[in-house]
Parts: sequence; C-alpha cells; structure tokens
Amino acid sequence: MNEQLSRRLAFMGVLIIALFAALATRAWYLQVLRTEELSDQALLNHVEIVVTQPTRGRILDRHGVVLADNVRTGVVTVDRSRYAPGQIDYVLEQLSQLLDIPAATLASRLDDEQTHPLAEKVVASGLDEYGLLRVAEQSLPGVEAKWAMSRTYPQNEIGAHVVGYVGAMSPGQQERLLKAGYLPAERVGKSGIEQIFENDLHGQPGRTELEVDSTGRVHRVISEVLAEPGSDVFVSIDADLQAATESYLRQGLIAARKTVSEDSGFFYPSIGGAAVVMDLRNGDVLAMASHPTFDPNWLVGGLTTAEYQSVFENPYAPGALNNRAIQGQYSPGSVFKLVTALAGLEARLISPRAAYYDIGYFKIPEKYGCTGRCTFYNADKAPLGIVDLSSAITRSSDAYFYKVAHDLYWIRGEEQWAIQDMAQLLGFGSQSGIQLPFEKKGRIGDEKVKQQLFESNPDAYNPYGESSQWLPGDNINTGIGQGFVSVTPVQLANAFGTFANGGTLFSPNIVERVVSRSGDRFGESVIEFNPRIQRIAEFPEGSGVVREGLHGVASKSRRGTAWRAFEGYDSSGYAIAGKTGTSQAEGRNPVLHRKKEDSAVFVAWAPQHDPRYVVAVVMEEAGFGGDAAAPVARRIFEALRAYEQRWPDPQVAFIPPQPECPQIPEALRGYEAFIGYVPEGCPWGIQVPRANTPEDVDGDGVPDVEERDE
Repeated sequence: MNEQLSRRLAFMGVLIIALFAALATRAWYLQVLRTEELSDQALLNHVEIVVTQPTRGRILDRHGVVLADNVRTGVVTVDRSRYAPGQIDYVLEQLSQLLDIPAATLASRLDDEQTHPLAEKVVASGLDEYGLLRVAEQSLPGVEAKWAMSRTYPQNEIGAHVVGYVGAMSPGQQERLLKAGYLPAERVGKSGIEQIFENDLHGQPGRTELEVDSTGRVHRVISEVLAEPGSDVFVSIDADLQAATESYLRQGLIAARKTVSEDSGFFYPSIGGAAVVMDLRNGDVLAMASHPTFDPNWLVGGLTTAEYQSVFENPYAPGALNNRAIQGQYSPGSVFKLVTALAGLEARLISPRAAYYDIGYFKIPEKYGCTGRCTFYNADKAPLGIVDLSSAITRSSDAYFYKVAHDLYWIRGEEQWAIQDMAQLLGFGSQSGIQLPFEKKGRIGDEKVKQQLFESNPDAYNPYGESSQWLPGDNINTGIGQGFVSVTPVQLANAFGTFANGGTLFSPNIVERVVSRSGDRFGESVIEFNPRIQRIAEFPEGSGVVREGLHGVASKSRRGTAWRAFEGYDSSGYAIAGKTGTSQAEGRNPVLHRKKEDSAVFVAWAPQHDPRYVVAVVMEEAGFGGDAAAPVARRIFEALRAYEQRWPDPQVAFIPPQPECPQIPEALRGYEAFIGYVPEGCPWGIQVPRANTPEDVDGDGVPDVEERDE
C-alpha cells in the first residue's frame, strides 16, 4: 500500500515539475523571442469612444399640437478631408449622376459655413431606402449614405419666432458643447424655445468605450452609457389662435400698403409688425406673431450665402429672423397716455372730472420763459373742445396730456418724474422676463437717458447741438409716448393687462412645462411654470375714470378713435376697452429714401368688465392706429371669442378690480351720453349716470311697468 502511494506521489511530482517547466518555457518564448511582435500588436489595439446622438425633444402647443419634431431621413454626407486635390470633383460628378443634383449645387453645399469645420457636409437629404442603396453600392471614398434624424417643423411658419430653429454650432458654442459630448455635426438651438431650452431638448448623449484592433474589429466593450432622449417642451400658445393672429396681422399690413398717406401722398410701406395675445389673469401668452416671418424648415439643413441673402436680407421685408414682439422697440404714441393719466392722478395734478378746453394745441405759458419750440399741436391741429380725463382718453386729446406732462415737469421733488415712475411700475424700461432669448428692455426717457444718447450717438440724437438737460419739451413729448420713449409690443400688452386686472404685473409665460421622455420619469413634468407675479401695483384714486375713457375708445356715440374699426362689432358680453396710438417714426426709410411714415399701435382688453385677454398690435409705417392696427385687433378678439369656448378654465392669479362708484348729480342721470358710463357691479342705491329710456322714464334703473305693479 505504501509502495503504491509512493508511486502516485512521484507521478504527481513529475507532472507538476513538467507543468512548471512548460509554463517557464512559454514565458521565455513570449518575453524573449516575441517581445517586439507583441509590443507592436499591443500598440495597435486602442480604445475607441463612440458617442450616440440623443433624440431631440419635441415642442408642442398647450393642447399637444406638435410644433417641432424629428423625422428619419436619408442623407448623403461628404468628408472633404479624405480627398487629394482634384479628387473631389470626380466624386461630385459621380454623386450628381446618382442623385440627379447638379455638381455645382453639391459643391456649394460643401461650402456651408453654418456647419462645424470638422463635420461631414450634408450634400443631399430626403432620400429613401432605394436612394441610399444606390449611393452605398458605389463605395465612393469619403461618401456615406445613412439614415439620420432630422428636425422638422410640421406647422411651417406658424409660431416660427416662438419655436425658433436649429442650426450648426456657432464658434462661441463649439468649445462648450463639444466638451459636453455634442457631435460636431449636430444641429443646436439658434433662436426661440429651441435655443433657450437647448439643454432640456437635447438630452444626454450615449457613450460607449470599445477596444478595437488595427483592423477595426471590436475585441470588447469596456463601458456603455445609453443615450437619454431630450424632454418635450409645452408652450402656452394655441396653434389655431397663433395661425389666426399671424394671418390677420399679415392681412392688415397688406391692406395698409393699399392706403395712401395724407402727409406724404405715397402708399404706406407697412414693412412689418407684431401682435401679442395674453391671458391677463395669469400672464400666459396665447399668441405671438411677428412679420415678416419664415419657415424654420428652410434653416435645418443650412443655407448657402446666396440662399440666405435672397430670403433673409430682402430690403422690402427686413428682419424676418427678428421677433418683433420682444425685439422691436417702438415709440408707443398715444397708448402711452394711460401712463401719463395715472401719473397725473398719482401726483394729484389731475381732477378727473375737471373740464379742459382743447383748442387744438398747447402753448407753454410765457411765464416759464420758453425758447425754441413752445407750441405743441394735436393731430391735424384739430380742436376737440371741452374734455375731461375720460373724454381726453377716448378722443385722444394731445393738448390735454401736453398740459399734464408740462405741469408735472415743474413740480419739484420726486413727483417731477411721476411719468417715468409710473411707466416703470407698469413694466416699461425693463425686460418682461418671458422665456425667450434676445428680449429688449425698451427705454423710458429722463435726464440720464438723454445725456447717454447724446454722448453715445450725437449725429442721430443731437444733430443740432441741443442741451442735454431735461427740458419741458422733453417731458411733454414723453407724455404722449414720443421723444426718448421706446417700448416692445409684449411690454404694451403686459402693461395694459396689469391695469385691466387691477394691478398684478406678471412676467409673461410662454412655456407651460417641460416633460421628461426618459426612463422611469417618462411623462413626468420636470419643470412647471406657474404664474409669475413681479409686483402688485396700486393705482391712484380716479383710475376708474381712466378705465371709463378706455371703454369709450371703440364707441361711436362717444366719438372714440377706434369706433370705425369696431362698427358692427358684437359687443354684447364682449365689449373691448383700449387705446389707439399713432407714433411718429424718426429718420428716413433706407429703401424708399424718404421720411418714414407713422406707425400704427392699438392695445385693448376684453371683456370690459370681466377682463380676460389683452391684445397689442404694432404695425410699422402703416398709418393711424385706429385705421390700421385696430381692425387687426378686432379680428383677433373675434377669434378669441370663438376659441376660448373649447379651452379649460385657466389658473387665475389676481384679484379682479372692484368698480369705482362715484356719486353722480341727479341732474345728469337723464343725459343719453352717460349711458355708457354705468359701472358694472356698483352696489344698488348709489346714483350712477343712467340714461332714461322709454321703459324707464324716471331713470332709476327699475322698469316703470314693475313699479306700477308694485
């Protein structure tokens, strides 16, 4: 037994020694004989990182209508770094025959400056599977035929300035985005929601680390992180109302071009404009139109210089890429009288019912030692007769507000700047905070602003070497929205909405929420925008008379400046309150080489006594606000009235204003002119202006038949 065990142990020992000998021999072979060969092979193996582009999130309207999406499309790309001089011409000729696209067109697409320098150039897109196979079968060097996700805008130009567009990275974006894992050929947001919500829409790129050899064969996957799709962004606009607003604005501009200016004798150029529709109960933007506009689909694949110039540098339709609703800065004209009226009341300079005799102009009294321009005229120098604050607003008496602004100038102390303070309280002179890029803040004139403008550009603002001191004439011009005042259409809508809702100034929301599309959070809101209140403004006593004046602007019986635009309008339950404006544009039209025409402005809310929506319309060089802009606003209100029937009840984030119910002398109750002054919601028993009617001869508000029955 011991002898058998010994033999087994001896065998095991020999086996172990043999194995160690074989291992040592193999190690000697690899480390000595094949050292150089294995070192070269190890150098040839390397780690390759593959970045997977995520699917970009969509942009949808408040009801889920898709405004921006992605589609799979066949593309042909060319990497020009793969070619020797002269070789590219042969490749383009071959592609031209395959794609039926002129070689010159393909060559021009290689010069697309909007694409990152390191990226392959897309020379053809929209190919189907058969087209891709035809190109791939040729195996042309540096040419790749593949499927790619392309951005598409199903609604075309509708909401283009809100949605924005995607394009190649700018030099400023390249360094930051390439480090964040973007691919050089990726399209990124360039304007609108596409730009400001780029991080949310883009998603997280996938990243896979592979070990590959010199032949490109993958040996193993070192690590892998899957791409996460971008989130969807829901905007507050209604696609149907947006389409209607853009259409009405365009039609209004075309109609203005067929109208002859009484001042110049030429047709109005009516080169562009903007319209904004807001829900004044919560600050939601329901529509935002800017004209001229564009189709974002044009810009997805990039444009050649010639194509870009022909579309976006048209001198007769300038600034198509600019969102005039937030970037256009205009003199507001007479719509700014809302600010001046409230400022005069705040300074206790205005007695709302005091009579003022408008003789067609205001002349600075001699006691103030005026030199230079001392007389300021109404439009057409027309005298309006006796007016109070209400009728001065309704009939747009410049002379009345010239006097208010002049008298404010001579008040020493803080009240001297009452107009500027009230303008700032209503949101003028600062960005509104809407979720869109490139918003301008406008300008409210004062002594500091005047000095800065004179110093920065004296040729434009001070060609005659005038004093930079703030003068009475400066305050007078500011009082009617001229001079150094400039505002954006969204500021106008927000300011009037603030006054209509009783003083709640919102930061407008054009985005409702951002919804995740990845992993366990699919369909979950990751960002929600509730009403954002900037501040609560308290308006002075007598502001109800201002409201009353705005109510009369569309009234024929009260000779409002917009009555013609609203003649035949069904105001039952949906009457409007607003203000017209005709702003003088400074300078010369660079295309027509003549003095610029007046711009038309109109801002209004509806219904009068249950304010829900505010509309602001600005039309450049289109004439009078009541003739050009007010008809556009009317059509928008009619569309609003129809569309809101299908909308759910919105979130209300303000306390509706209570009506002012002043005591009215009994003798005035029988005057027919006062029938429109009856404040809705006034408690019974307070004497309010009420016209006698055949059914109510004594004018007490109770039908005489009911009184006899009692």
